[in-house]
Amino acid sequence: MLRRYKESDLEQCVELFVSTVAQPPWNELWERDVVRDRLNQITKTPLSFGAVVGDPNIIGFTLGFSEPWHEGKHFYLKEMCINHSNQRQGLGTKLMKFLSTELAECDTRRIYLLTARGDISEAFYSKIGFYTSPKMVLMARRIDSDSESCSME
Repeated sequence: MLRRYKESDLEQCVELFVSTVAQPPWNELWERDVVRDRLNQITKTPLSFGAVVGDPNIIGFTLGFSEPWHEGKHFYLKEMCINHSNQRQGLGTKLMKFLSTELAECDTRRIYLLTARGDISEAFYSKIGFYTSPKMVLMARRIDSDSESCSME
């Protein structure tokens, strides 16, 4: 079953994320509180949207938010996760089709995301129609940890 994300889905999505990214190829250890804060922040962003697959047990989800753009909204896909044992069964493709259909109804013209170069995720997104943008480049800058305490809250 595919449906829109609800606030009550948060804890299942946290558990799914933590267990999935701990598996290869990511092998990342995330603390549940950090994941909860991250997913909660995404869903509290104006124009946020999410979708889940599975009911009552969620086995996949997408979360992100739309941003106004001169040619219609752009959707920034921040997280997508499919349970490790359910991958390669077409669920991610179905989830992205559902997401795209729902977003098209809201005047969204483009979905963009960040993923690791050469990773299995890059191959998946390429397979379902994503491309490396010739107009955009990801740039990053490290911040020294010697700075004063943060007061952004």
